[in-house]
Amino acid sequence: MDSVIFQAMTVEVNRKFSGSRLDKIVQVSAGTLVFKLWTGREKVQLLFKADGRGVFHQTGEAYPAPARPPRFCQLLRARLRRLINVQAEPLDRVVHLHFTGPDKEPYDLVFEAFGARGNLILVDAAGRIVDLLFREEGKRKLMPGERYRLPEQKERLSLLGDGREVVHVLQAAEEQGRLGGVEIAPMSPALVHEISMARQSGQSFSAILTRIRDIFQAGRFTPVRVKWNGQSGFLPLTLGEHNDVAEEFADLSALVEAGLAEQKEESAKDLAARLAKVIKKQRKRLDKRLEHISAESERQAEPERFRIIGDLLLANLHRFKRGDDMVEVEDYYQSPTVAVTIKLDSKVTPQDNAERYFKLYRKAKRAADHHARRLQETHEELEWLDQVELSLEEAASGDDLYQVQLELEAAGMLKKTKGQLGRRPAVRPDDQLYKAVTPGGWQLYWGRNSRTNDYVSRHMTGPGDLWFHAKGMAGTHLVLKCSENAGDVTADDTLFAASIAAGYSKGKDAGKVRIKFLRQSVESLVGGGKDSEICKRIGQCRK
Repeated sequence: MDSVIFQAMTVEVNRKFSGSRLDKIVQVSAGTLVFKLWTGREKVQLLFKADGRGVFHQTGEAYPAPARPPRFCQLLRARLRRLINVQAEPLDRVVHLHFTGPDKEPYDLVFEAFGARGNLILVDAAGRIVDLLFREEGKRKLMPGERYRLPEQKERLSLLGDGREVVHVLQAAEEQGRLGGVEIAPMSPALVHEISMARQSGQSFSAILTRIRDIFQAGRFTPVRVKWNGQSGFLPLTLGEHNDVAEEFADLSALVEAGLAEQKEESAKDLAARLAKVIKKQRKRLDKRLEHISAESERQAEPERFRIIGDLLLANLHRFKRGDDMVEVEDYYQSPTVAVTIKLDSKVTPQDNAERYFKLYRKAKRAADHHARRLQETHEELEWLDQVELSLEEAASGDDLYQVQLELEAAGMLKKTKGQLGRRPAVRPDDQLYKAVTPGGWQLYWGRNSRTNDYVSRHMTGPGDLWFHAKGMAGTHLVLKCSENAGDVTADDTLFAASIAAGYSKGKDAGKVRIKFLRQSVESLVGGGKDSEICKRIGQCRK
Protein backbone atom coordinates (compact mmCIF):
# COMPACT_ATOMS: atom_id res chain seq x y z
CA MET A 1 0.00 0.00 0.00
CA ASP A 2 2.04 2.93 -1.30
CA SER A 3 1.42 6.56 -0.39
CA VAL A 4 -0.77 7.23 -3.46
CA ILE A 5 -3.18 4.41 -2.61
CA PHE A 6 -2.98 5.35 1.08
CA GLN A 7 -4.14 8.90 0.33
CA ALA A 8 -6.87 7.66 -2.01
CA MET A 9 -8.10 5.14 0.57
CA THR A 10 -8.39 7.93 3.13
CA VAL A 11 -10.58 9.94 0.75
CA GLU A 12 -12.76 6.91 -0.07
CA VAL A 13 -13.20 5.84 3.57
CA ASN A 14 -14.09 9.41 4.55
CA ARG A 15 -16.65 9.67 1.73
CA LYS A 16 -18.26 6.31 2.49
CA PHE A 17 -18.16 6.02 6.27
CA SER A 18 -18.11 9.48 7.88
CA GLY A 19 -20.92 9.67 10.43
CA SER A 20 -21.08 5.88 10.90
CA ARG A 21 -21.80 4.38 14.30
CA LEU A 22 -19.11 2.12 15.75
CA ASP A 23 -20.73 -1.19 16.74
CA LYS A 24 -17.75 -3.33 17.71
CA ILE A 25 -13.96 -3.64 17.53
CA VAL A 26 -12.23 -7.00 17.11
CA GLN A 27 -8.47 -7.36 17.62
CA VAL A 28 -7.54 -10.18 15.27
CA SER A 29 -3.82 -10.29 16.13
CA ALA A 30 -1.22 -8.23 17.99
CA GLY A 31 -1.25 -5.57 15.29
CA THR A 32 -4.52 -6.06 13.39
CA LEU A 33 -7.90 -4.63 14.40
CA VAL A 34 -11.27 -4.72 12.65
CA PHE A 35 -13.77 -1.87 13.19
CA LYS A 36 -17.41 -2.87 12.60
CA LEU A 37 -19.54 0.13 11.58
CA TRP A 38 -23.20 0.86 10.84
CA THR A 39 -23.52 3.51 8.12
CA GLY A 40 -27.29 3.85 8.49
CA ARG A 41 -27.78 1.64 5.43
CA GLU A 42 -25.45 -1.29 5.90
CA LYS A 43 -22.92 -2.92 8.18
CA VAL A 44 -19.29 -2.54 7.04
CA GLN A 45 -15.85 -3.49 8.35
CA LEU A 46 -12.62 -1.50 8.30
CA LEU A 47 -9.42 -3.45 8.82
CA PHE A 48 -6.27 -1.78 10.17
CA LYS A 49 -3.09 -3.80 9.95
CA ALA A 50 -0.20 -2.21 11.85
CA ASP A 51 2.16 -5.20 12.06
CA GLY A 52 4.41 -5.24 9.04
CA ARG A 53 3.78 -2.61 6.37
CA GLY A 54 0.68 -0.77 7.52
CA VAL A 55 -2.54 -0.99 5.47
CA PHE A 56 -6.20 -0.21 6.02
CA HIS A 57 -9.21 -1.00 3.88
CA GLN A 58 -12.78 -2.23 3.87
CA THR A 59 -13.09 -5.99 4.17
CA GLY A 60 -15.90 -8.51 3.86
CA GLU A 61 -14.02 -11.34 5.56
CA ALA A 62 -15.47 -12.64 8.84
CA TYR A 63 -13.22 -12.18 11.85
CA PRO A 64 -14.33 -13.96 15.03
CA ALA A 65 -13.73 -12.10 18.27
CA PRO A 66 -11.32 -13.71 20.77
CA ALA A 67 -12.76 -14.87 24.09
CA ARG A 68 -10.93 -12.08 25.94
CA PRO A 69 -10.13 -8.90 23.97
CA PRO A 70 -6.67 -7.37 24.59
CA ARG A 71 -6.20 -4.27 26.72
CA PHE A 72 -6.08 -1.71 23.91
CA CYS A 73 -9.11 -3.20 22.19
CA GLN A 74 -11.13 -2.96 25.43
CA LEU A 75 -10.13 0.68 25.81
CA LEU A 76 -11.23 1.57 22.26
CA ARG A 77 -14.57 -0.17 22.81
CA ALA A 78 -15.15 1.91 25.94
CA ARG A 79 -14.07 5.29 24.50
CA LEU A 80 -15.28 5.37 20.85
CA ARG A 81 -18.87 5.62 19.58
CA ARG A 82 -19.16 7.43 16.22
CA LEU A 83 -16.75 8.09 13.32
CA ILE A 84 -16.94 11.81 12.43
CA ASN A 85 -14.44 12.03 9.58
CA VAL A 86 -11.15 10.68 8.23
CA GLN A 87 -8.17 12.82 7.21
CA ALA A 88 -4.66 11.98 6.06
CA GLU A 89 -1.47 13.90 6.60
CA PRO A 90 -0.49 15.22 3.15
CA LEU A 91 3.17 14.18 3.23
CA ASP A 92 3.23 10.97 5.21
CA ARG A 93 1.41 7.68 5.71
CA VAL A 94 -0.56 8.92 8.71
CA VAL A 95 -4.35 9.02 8.91
CA HIS A 96 -6.56 10.64 11.60
CA LEU A 97 -9.88 8.98 12.39
CA HIS A 98 -11.92 11.50 14.39
CA PHE A 99 -14.41 9.87 16.76
CA THR A 100 -16.77 11.02 19.46
CA GLY A 101 -17.11 9.16 22.74
CA PRO A 102 -20.09 8.21 24.96
CA ASP A 103 -20.48 11.84 26.12
CA LYS A 104 -19.73 13.40 22.71
CA GLU A 105 -16.11 14.07 23.75
CA PRO A 106 -13.72 14.12 20.76
CA TYR A 107 -10.97 11.56 20.18
CA ASP A 108 -8.35 11.28 17.46
CA LEU A 109 -7.40 7.71 16.57
CA VAL A 110 -4.13 8.04 14.66
CA PHE A 111 -3.07 5.25 12.33
CA GLU A 112 0.65 5.41 11.48
CA ALA A 113 1.57 3.16 8.56
CA PHE A 114 5.25 3.77 7.99
CA GLY A 115 8.52 2.07 8.95
CA ALA A 116 8.99 -1.58 9.88
CA ARG A 117 5.94 -1.49 12.17
CA GLY A 118 2.88 0.72 12.22
CA ASN A 119 0.82 1.85 15.18
CA LEU A 120 -2.65 2.87 16.35
CA ILE A 121 -2.67 5.73 18.86
CA LEU A 122 -5.68 7.11 20.76
CA VAL A 123 -5.32 10.85 21.44
CA ASP A 124 -7.69 12.94 23.59
CA ALA A 125 -8.97 16.49 22.98
CA ALA A 126 -5.93 17.95 24.77
CA GLY A 127 -3.59 16.21 22.34
CA ARG A 128 -2.29 13.68 24.87
CA ILE A 129 -1.95 9.95 24.28
CA VAL A 130 -4.61 7.92 26.11
CA ASP A 131 -3.12 4.60 25.03
CA LEU A 132 -1.68 2.94 21.95
CA LEU A 133 -1.09 -0.40 20.31
CA PHE A 134 2.71 -0.43 20.55
CA ARG A 135 4.42 1.65 23.24
CA GLU A 136 7.82 3.11 22.37
CA GLU A 137 10.59 4.78 24.34
CA GLY A 138 13.18 6.88 22.57
CA LYS A 139 13.59 10.17 20.79
CA ARG A 140 9.91 10.20 19.82
CA LYS A 141 8.34 8.98 23.04
CA LEU A 142 5.02 7.20 22.49
CA MET A 143 3.58 6.47 25.92
CA PRO A 144 0.26 7.14 27.69
CA GLY A 145 0.16 10.67 29.07
CA GLU A 146 2.69 12.02 26.57
CA ARG A 147 1.71 14.73 24.09
CA TYR A 148 1.26 13.25 20.65
CA ARG A 149 3.69 14.56 18.06
CA LEU A 150 3.74 13.74 14.40
CA PRO A 151 6.89 12.02 13.14
CA GLU A 152 9.51 14.25 11.60
CA GLN A 153 8.63 14.75 7.96
CA LYS A 154 10.97 15.18 5.05
CA GLU A 155 10.57 18.46 3.23
CA ARG A 156 8.60 17.66 0.09
CA LEU A 157 6.04 19.22 -2.18
CA SER A 158 2.48 17.94 -2.21
CA LEU A 159 1.12 16.58 -5.47
CA LEU A 160 -2.33 17.63 -4.27
CA GLY A 161 -1.27 21.16 -3.20
CA ASP A 162 -0.23 24.31 -5.08
CA GLY A 163 0.37 23.20 -8.65
CA ARG A 164 2.74 25.93 -9.89
CA GLU A 165 5.82 24.89 -7.95
CA VAL A 166 5.05 21.21 -8.53
CA VAL A 167 4.85 21.82 -12.29
CA HIS A 168 8.23 23.55 -12.21
CA VAL A 169 9.84 20.63 -10.32
CA LEU A 170 8.29 18.02 -12.64
CA GLN A 171 9.43 19.86 -15.77
CA ALA A 172 13.00 20.14 -14.47
CA ALA A 173 13.04 16.45 -13.49
CA GLU A 174 11.72 15.41 -16.92
CA GLU A 175 14.42 17.44 -18.69
CA GLN A 176 17.07 15.71 -16.58
CA GLY A 177 15.52 12.25 -17.16
CA ARG A 178 14.84 11.64 -13.47
CA LEU A 179 11.08 11.97 -13.14
CA GLY A 180 11.02 9.01 -10.78
CA GLY A 181 13.31 10.76 -8.29
CA VAL A 182 11.26 13.89 -7.56
CA GLU A 183 10.64 14.85 -3.91
CA ILE A 184 6.87 15.04 -4.25
CA ALA A 185 4.22 13.21 -2.21
CA PRO A 186 2.24 11.11 -2.76
CA MET A 187 4.22 9.36 -5.47
CA SER A 188 4.91 5.79 -6.60
CA PRO A 189 6.64 4.08 -9.56
CA ALA A 190 3.22 3.24 -11.03
CA LEU A 191 2.09 6.88 -10.82
CA VAL A 192 5.38 8.07 -12.36
CA HIS A 193 4.71 5.69 -15.26
CA GLU A 194 1.12 6.96 -15.59
CA ILE A 195 2.30 10.57 -15.67
CA SER A 196 4.94 9.67 -18.28
CA MET A 197 2.28 8.01 -20.46
CA ALA A 198 0.06 11.09 -20.14
CA ARG A 199 2.97 13.29 -21.18
CA GLN A 200 3.59 11.10 -24.24
CA SER A 201 -0.05 11.58 -25.22
CA GLY A 202 0.49 15.36 -25.25
CA GLN A 203 -0.93 16.36 -21.84
CA SER A 204 0.77 19.21 -19.99
CA PHE A 205 1.95 18.84 -16.41
CA SER A 206 -0.59 21.47 -15.38
CA ALA A 207 -3.44 19.47 -16.94
CA ILE A 208 -2.19 16.24 -15.37
CA LEU A 209 -2.04 17.77 -11.87
CA THR A 210 -5.49 19.31 -12.26
CA ARG A 211 -6.89 15.93 -13.31
CA ILE A 212 -5.29 14.18 -10.29
CA ARG A 213 -6.55 16.82 -7.82
CA ASP A 214 -10.07 16.68 -9.30
CA ILE A 215 -10.17 12.88 -8.92
CA PHE A 216 -9.03 13.06 -5.28
CA GLN A 217 -11.43 15.88 -4.41
CA ALA A 218 -14.40 14.04 -5.93
CA GLY A 219 -13.31 10.71 -4.51
CA ARG A 220 -14.22 8.95 -7.74
CA PHE A 221 -11.42 6.49 -8.30
CA THR A 222 -10.84 3.92 -11.04
CA PRO A 223 -8.54 1.35 -9.35
CA VAL A 224 -6.32 -0.61 -11.73
CA ARG A 225 -3.20 -2.71 -11.98
CA VAL A 226 -0.74 -1.53 -14.64
CA LYS A 227 2.20 -3.37 -16.19
CA TRP A 228 5.12 -1.77 -18.00
CA ASN A 229 8.65 -2.92 -18.93
CA GLY A 230 8.42 -6.05 -16.83
CA GLN A 231 7.17 -4.08 -13.81
CA SER A 232 3.77 -4.05 -12.15
CA GLY A 233 1.96 -1.68 -9.82
CA PHE A 234 -1.42 -0.59 -8.49
CA LEU A 235 -3.07 2.78 -9.06
CA PRO A 236 -6.27 4.44 -7.81
CA LEU A 237 -6.69 6.30 -11.12
CA THR A 238 -5.78 6.53 -14.79
CA LEU A 239 -4.86 9.61 -16.79
CA GLY A 240 -5.72 8.41 -20.25
CA GLU A 241 -6.34 5.50 -22.56
CA HIS A 242 -3.37 3.13 -23.00
CA ASN A 243 -2.65 -0.59 -23.15
CA ASP A 244 -0.77 -0.88 -19.86
CA VAL A 245 -3.89 -1.53 -17.76
CA ALA A 246 -3.77 -5.23 -16.88
CA GLU A 247 -6.66 -5.45 -14.41
CA GLU A 248 -9.53 -3.31 -13.13
CA PHE A 249 -11.03 -3.43 -9.62
CA ALA A 250 -14.47 -2.61 -8.27
CA ASP A 251 -13.07 -0.32 -5.55
CA LEU A 252 -9.88 0.55 -3.72
CA SER A 253 -10.42 -2.12 -1.07
CA ALA A 254 -10.51 -4.83 -3.75
CA LEU A 255 -7.28 -3.38 -5.15
CA VAL A 256 -5.60 -3.43 -1.70
CA GLU A 257 -6.70 -7.01 -1.06
CA ALA A 258 -5.28 -8.06 -4.44
CA GLY A 259 -1.99 -6.39 -3.52
CA LEU A 260 -1.92 -8.09 -0.12
CA ALA A 261 -2.62 -11.48 -1.71
CA GLU A 262 0.22 -10.88 -4.14
CA GLN A 263 2.59 -9.93 -1.31
CA LYS A 264 1.51 -12.99 0.65
CA GLU A 265 2.20 -15.21 -2.37
CA GLU A 266 5.66 -13.68 -2.78
CA SER A 267 6.33 -14.13 0.94
CA ALA A 268 5.25 -17.76 0.68
CA LYS A 269 7.66 -18.30 -2.23
CA ASP A 270 10.48 -16.70 -0.25
CA LEU A 271 9.72 -18.83 2.81
CA ALA A 272 9.48 -22.02 0.72
CA ALA A 273 12.89 -21.26 -0.81
CA ARG A 274 14.33 -20.57 2.64
CA LEU A 275 12.96 -23.83 4.07
CA ALA A 276 14.22 -25.80 1.06
CA LYS A 277 17.69 -24.34 1.63
CA VAL A 278 17.61 -25.42 5.30
CA ILE A 279 16.55 -28.95 4.33
CA LYS A 280 19.28 -29.18 1.67
CA LYS A 281 21.92 -28.02 4.16
CA GLN A 282 20.76 -30.54 6.78
CA ARG A 283 20.74 -33.38 4.22
CA LYS A 284 24.32 -32.52 3.22
CA ARG A 285 25.33 -32.61 6.90
CA LEU A 286 23.70 -36.02 7.43
CA ASP A 287 25.30 -37.43 4.28
CA LYS A 288 28.72 -36.33 5.58
CA ARG A 289 27.93 -37.98 8.91
CA LEU A 290 27.16 -41.26 7.14
CA GLU A 291 30.50 -41.07 5.31
CA HIS A 292 32.30 -40.44 8.59
CA ILE A 293 30.56 -43.34 10.35
CA SER A 294 31.39 -45.66 7.45
CA ALA A 295 35.04 -44.60 7.44
CA GLU A 296 35.32 -45.07 11.21
CA SER A 297 33.71 -48.50 11.00
CA GLU A 298 36.21 -49.61 8.38
CA ARG A 299 39.12 -48.45 10.53
CA GLN A 300 37.85 -50.40 13.49
CA ALA A 301 38.81 -54.08 13.62
CA GLU A 302 36.10 -56.70 13.98
CA PRO A 303 35.42 -56.88 17.75
CA GLU A 304 34.72 -60.62 17.75
CA ARG A 305 38.23 -61.41 16.46
CA PHE A 306 39.82 -59.83 19.59
CA ARG A 307 37.61 -61.99 21.83
CA ILE A 308 38.61 -65.16 19.92
CA ILE A 309 42.33 -64.33 20.29
CA GLY A 310 41.83 -63.77 24.02
CA ASP A 311 40.11 -67.18 24.32
CA LEU A 312 42.94 -68.88 22.35
CA LEU A 313 45.57 -67.33 24.61
CA LEU A 314 43.72 -68.45 27.76
CA ALA A 315 43.52 -71.99 26.36
CA ASN A 316 47.29 -72.00 25.65
CA LEU A 317 48.83 -70.25 28.67
CA HIS A 318 51.25 -73.12 29.09
CA ARG A 319 52.76 -72.55 25.66
CA PHE A 320 54.27 -69.10 26.25
CA LYS A 321 55.77 -66.98 29.03
CA ARG A 322 56.71 -63.40 29.95
CA GLY A 323 59.35 -62.18 27.47
CA ASP A 324 57.84 -63.93 24.43
CA ASP A 325 56.75 -61.55 21.66
CA MET A 326 54.58 -64.09 19.79
CA VAL A 327 53.04 -67.54 20.09
CA GLU A 328 51.67 -70.02 17.59
CA VAL A 329 48.44 -71.83 18.51
CA GLU A 330 45.72 -73.87 16.86
CA ASP A 331 42.60 -71.87 16.04
CA TYR A 332 39.85 -74.31 16.99
CA TYR A 333 37.16 -71.76 15.97
CA GLN A 334 37.87 -72.70 12.38
CA SER A 335 37.07 -76.04 10.75
CA PRO A 336 39.40 -77.62 10.08
CA THR A 337 41.65 -76.00 12.67
CA VAL A 338 44.57 -73.92 11.43
CA ALA A 339 47.73 -72.65 13.09
CA VAL A 340 47.72 -68.90 13.81
CA THR A 341 50.48 -66.65 15.14
CA ILE A 342 49.46 -64.13 17.84
CA LYS A 343 51.53 -61.04 18.71
CA LEU A 344 52.30 -60.63 22.41
CA ASP A 345 53.51 -57.90 24.74
CA SER A 346 56.79 -59.33 26.04
CA LYS A 347 56.70 -57.08 29.12
CA VAL A 348 53.58 -58.65 30.68
CA THR A 349 52.44 -62.10 31.83
CA PRO A 350 50.50 -64.56 29.62
CA GLN A 351 47.30 -63.80 31.59
CA ASP A 352 47.82 -60.05 31.05
CA ASN A 353 48.32 -60.66 27.34
CA ALA A 354 44.97 -62.45 27.16
CA GLU A 355 43.30 -59.65 29.15
CA ARG A 356 44.83 -57.08 26.79
CA TYR A 357 42.95 -58.67 23.87
CA PHE A 358 39.73 -58.81 25.90
CA LYS A 359 40.11 -55.07 26.57
CA LEU A 360 40.57 -54.49 22.84
CA TYR A 361 37.43 -56.56 22.28
CA ARG A 362 35.37 -54.50 24.74
CA LYS A 363 36.65 -51.22 23.25
CA ALA A 364 35.95 -52.33 19.68
CA LYS A 365 32.53 -53.63 20.74
CA ARG A 366 31.63 -50.27 22.30
CA ALA A 367 32.82 -48.50 19.15
CA ALA A 368 30.83 -50.87 16.92
CA ASP A 369 27.72 -50.42 19.07
CA HIS A 370 28.21 -46.66 18.97
CA HIS A 371 28.60 -46.67 15.19
CA ALA A 372 25.53 -48.88 14.77
CA ARG A 373 23.49 -46.59 17.02
CA ARG A 374 24.72 -43.47 15.20
CA LEU A 375 24.00 -45.13 11.86
CA GLN A 376 20.43 -45.96 12.90
CA GLU A 377 19.87 -42.45 14.27
CA THR A 378 21.20 -40.87 11.08
CA HIS A 379 18.99 -43.02 8.87
CA GLU A 380 15.98 -42.11 11.05
CA GLU A 381 16.86 -38.42 10.72
CA LEU A 382 17.12 -38.79 6.95
CA GLU A 383 13.73 -40.53 6.84
CA TRP A 384 12.24 -37.71 8.90
CA LEU A 385 13.89 -35.14 6.62
CA ASP A 386 12.44 -36.90 3.58
CA GLN A 387 8.99 -36.54 5.15
CA VAL A 388 9.55 -32.84 5.89
CA GLU A 389 10.78 -32.28 2.33
CA LEU A 390 7.68 -34.03 0.99
CA SER A 391 5.50 -31.82 3.20
CA LEU A 392 7.23 -28.79 1.70
CA GLU A 393 6.63 -30.07 -1.83
CA GLU A 394 2.96 -30.70 -1.06
CA ALA A 395 2.42 -27.37 0.76
CA ALA A 396 -0.63 -25.73 -0.77
CA SER A 397 -0.86 -22.64 1.43
CA GLY A 398 1.00 -20.37 3.80
CA ASP A 399 -0.38 -22.38 6.72
CA ASP A 400 1.17 -25.57 5.30
CA LEU A 401 4.52 -23.79 4.97
CA TYR A 402 4.19 -22.55 8.52
CA GLN A 403 3.78 -26.12 9.79
CA VAL A 404 7.00 -27.11 7.98
CA GLN A 405 8.68 -24.08 9.53
CA LEU A 406 7.53 -25.18 13.01
CA GLU A 407 8.91 -28.70 12.46
CA LEU A 408 12.33 -27.36 11.46
CA GLU A 409 12.30 -24.96 14.42
CA ALA A 410 11.38 -27.74 16.84
CA ALA A 411 14.28 -29.82 15.48
CA GLY A 412 16.69 -26.94 16.06
CA MET A 413 17.45 -26.52 12.35
CA LEU A 414 15.83 -23.12 12.10
CA LYS A 415 15.96 -20.18 14.47
CA LYS A 416 12.61 -19.37 16.00
CA THR A 417 11.60 -16.16 14.28
CA LYS A 418 8.38 -14.76 12.90
CA GLY A 419 9.65 -15.35 9.39
CA GLN A 420 8.14 -13.97 6.26
CA LEU A 421 4.64 -15.19 6.98
CA GLY A 422 4.58 -14.28 10.66
CA ARG A 423 3.29 -16.27 13.60
CA ARG A 424 -0.03 -17.98 13.22
CA PRO A 425 -2.52 -19.27 15.77
CA ALA A 426 -2.35 -22.94 16.64
CA VAL A 427 -4.25 -25.19 14.26
CA ARG A 428 -5.82 -28.48 15.37
CA PRO A 429 -4.35 -31.49 13.51
CA ASP A 430 -7.79 -32.79 12.49
CA ASP A 431 -8.49 -29.44 10.80
CA GLN A 432 -5.49 -30.02 8.52
CA LEU A 433 -6.29 -33.52 7.29
CA TYR A 434 -7.07 -34.36 3.69
CA LYS A 435 -10.35 -36.24 3.23
CA ALA A 436 -11.96 -38.31 0.50
CA VAL A 437 -14.51 -41.10 -0.01
CA THR A 438 -13.76 -44.38 -1.80
CA PRO A 439 -16.02 -45.69 -4.62
CA GLY A 440 -17.64 -47.95 -2.03
CA GLY A 441 -18.40 -45.06 0.33
CA TRP A 442 -15.63 -45.61 2.90
CA GLN A 443 -14.14 -42.49 4.48
CA LEU A 444 -10.42 -41.77 3.97
CA TYR A 445 -8.19 -39.47 6.03
CA TRP A 446 -4.53 -38.69 5.44
CA GLY A 447 -1.94 -36.28 6.73
CA ARG A 448 -0.12 -33.46 4.97
CA ASN A 449 2.94 -33.25 7.31
CA SER A 450 4.69 -35.16 10.10
CA ARG A 451 2.36 -33.77 12.76
CA THR A 452 -0.83 -34.77 10.96
CA ASN A 453 0.64 -38.10 9.86
CA ASP A 454 1.30 -38.91 13.50
CA TYR A 455 -2.24 -37.82 14.35
CA VAL A 456 -3.71 -40.14 11.69
CA SER A 457 -1.70 -43.11 12.96
CA ARG A 458 -2.24 -42.52 16.67
CA HIS A 459 -5.72 -41.06 16.90
CA MET A 460 -7.61 -41.71 13.65
CA THR A 461 -6.74 -45.37 13.10
CA GLY A 462 -8.94 -47.63 15.19
CA PRO A 463 -9.34 -51.42 15.49
CA GLY A 464 -10.12 -52.98 12.14
CA ASP A 465 -9.27 -49.88 10.09
CA LEU A 466 -6.88 -50.16 7.15
CA TRP A 467 -3.68 -48.09 7.36
CA PHE A 468 -1.71 -47.25 4.18
CA HIS A 469 1.84 -46.00 3.63
CA ALA A 470 4.38 -46.06 0.80
CA LYS A 471 6.98 -48.74 1.50
CA GLY A 472 10.59 -47.69 1.89
CA MET A 473 10.08 -43.96 1.32
CA ALA A 474 8.56 -40.85 2.82
CA GLY A 475 4.84 -40.53 2.33
CA THR A 476 1.53 -39.73 3.88
CA HIS A 477 -0.17 -41.88 6.52
CA LEU A 478 -3.65 -42.77 5.26
CA VAL A 479 -6.46 -44.57 7.04
CA LEU A 480 -9.55 -46.18 5.53
CA LYS A 481 -12.22 -46.12 8.25
CA CYS A 482 -13.94 -49.47 8.14
CA SER A 483 -13.76 -50.58 11.79
CA GLU A 484 -14.61 -54.28 11.98
CA ASN A 485 -16.09 -54.34 8.47
CA ALA A 486 -12.81 -54.69 6.56
CA GLY A 487 -14.20 -57.75 4.85
CA ASP A 488 -16.68 -55.52 3.03
CA VAL A 489 -13.94 -53.30 1.56
CA THR A 490 -13.62 -54.11 -2.13
CA ALA A 491 -10.47 -54.30 -4.25
CA ASP A 492 -11.50 -51.01 -5.92
CA ASP A 493 -11.70 -49.32 -2.52
CA THR A 494 -8.28 -50.65 -1.55
CA LEU A 495 -6.72 -49.61 -4.87
CA PHE A 496 -8.28 -46.16 -4.56
CA ALA A 497 -6.77 -45.67 -1.09
CA ALA A 498 -3.41 -47.10 -2.17
CA SER A 499 -3.37 -44.78 -5.19
CA ILE A 500 -3.77 -41.72 -2.98
CA ALA A 501 -1.04 -42.97 -0.62
CA ALA A 502 1.25 -43.41 -3.65
CA GLY A 503 0.43 -39.93 -4.96
CA TYR A 504 1.34 -38.35 -1.63
CA SER A 505 4.72 -40.04 -1.41
CA LYS A 506 8.26 -39.42 -2.62
CA GLY A 507 7.54 -41.86 -5.43
CA LYS A 508 4.58 -39.89 -6.80
CA ASP A 509 6.35 -39.26 -10.09
CA ALA A 510 7.70 -42.80 -10.44
CA GLY A 511 6.19 -45.48 -12.62
CA LYS A 512 5.38 -47.78 -9.72
CA VAL A 513 5.05 -47.33 -5.97
CA ARG A 514 4.89 -50.19 -3.49
CA ILE A 515 2.23 -49.60 -0.87
CA LYS A 516 1.87 -51.46 2.40
CA PHE A 517 -1.38 -51.53 4.32
CA LEU A 518 -1.96 -53.07 7.68
CA ARG A 519 -4.57 -55.27 9.11
CA GLN A 520 -4.46 -57.73 6.21
CA SER A 521 -0.60 -57.57 5.79
CA VAL A 522 -0.95 -57.28 2.05
CA GLU A 523 1.24 -55.29 -0.34
CA SER A 524 -0.13 -53.84 -3.55
CA LEU A 525 1.81 -52.45 -6.49
CA VAL A 526 0.10 -49.40 -7.86
CA GLY A 527 0.98 -47.06 -10.67
CA GLY A 528 2.41 -43.55 -10.16
CA GLY A 529 3.55 -40.76 -12.39
CA LYS A 530 2.21 -37.34 -13.35
CA ASP A 531 -0.08 -38.67 -16.09
CA SER A 532 -1.34 -41.71 -14.24
CA GLU A 533 -4.77 -42.46 -12.86
CA ILE A 534 -3.35 -41.80 -9.41
CA CYS A 535 -2.74 -38.13 -10.09
CA LYS A 536 -6.17 -37.74 -11.62
CA ARG A 537 -7.72 -39.12 -8.45
CA ILE A 538 -5.54 -36.90 -6.28
CA GLY A 539 -6.57 -33.87 -8.29
CA GLN A 540 -10.20 -34.75 -7.74
CA CYS A 541 -9.65 -35.15 -4.02
CA ARG A 542 -7.92 -31.80 -3.74
CA LYS A 543 -10.70 -29.85 -5.42
